[in-house]
Amino acid sequence: MALFIAASDETSGGNVLSVYHYAGWIAPELDWSQFFTPAWQERVLDGPPKIPYLHMTEIRSKSWRKQHGITEADADERLDEAARVIDTMGSLYPFEVSIDGSLFAPLYKPHKMKVGSGAQKPLQPDFIAFVAYVNVVLAQVRFKYPQAEKVDFLVENNSEITKHLYELYQTMPAALNHVGRPDLIPLVGEFIPGGKDRIPLQAADYLCWHTRRAEANMLDDERDLRRWGTTSHRKGLSMPLPADVLTNIAQAFMEREKENEAADRVRELRQHHAQTNKRPAQPDKSRARSGKGRKDI
Repeated sequence: MALFIAASDETSGGNVLSVYHYAGWIAPELDWSQFFTPAWQERVLDGPPKIPYLHMTEIRSKSWRKQHGITEADADERLDEAARVIDTMGSLYPFEVSIDGSLFAPLYKPHKMKVGSGAQKPLQPDFIAFVAYVNVVLAQVRFKYPQAEKVDFLVENNSEITKHLYELYQTMPAALNHVGRPDLIPLVGEFIPGGKDRIPLQAADYLCWHTRRAEANMLDDERDLRRWGTTSHRKGLSMPLPADVLTNIAQAFMEREKENEAADRVRELRQHHAQTNKRPAQPDKSRARSGKGRKDI
């Protein structure tokens, strides 16, 4: 089977009005497992000294470096080597979906998402960006890699949000059919939560960190700029979700909420959850009733 892996991560500026990025790499599974992962392990992680994973926020932390016995110069060399490993892996294809928080916040603040437990959760940019990301990846794989049979989605398992992303992922076949892309349904593979030890997720974190800071003009260090240069020239797909798309999605959520409310009212009115093709439950005549001529619903 021609299996592809899409490894992704997310990042934002830390407040509801900043730009939210959902980005990652896609490549054939065999390229990940047989070439990229061994090279990254040997040249980025093994050292000496050996580090358990490369995560941009932590490797730039003085306390984390001290804990793992590496200096700032060592850390810079690991990051340079990561850029070189990515640069030599020609089959890596970058994807990015971004959402302007200043557009998202007012549109989605009134809306909730019903999760598997039945609870109502505030809509996060993660949810919208992830669904858009999956759609974009599948469409691009169908176009760029006609030999592909499945795409597995590898995401970092770091919060409650991951569980909700999985619930959204389970709806993808129905959603693809709804938007007129049933041809993409056979490509929908596994949803795979993973830890920071998964090397494709480390590469996705590397991409997200540099992408957000480059867009915000925060890559002031010469070495950061040079590392970004090794990835930014690579042909890929970057898609900011425009205001009209976000508005249409918000409208769809509003309509769905109305449908759910109507369905909930019907369930409440239907006695004993009786099926619609059966007569309503008859009242218990042994119980006193107030008001003649009253009919039970």
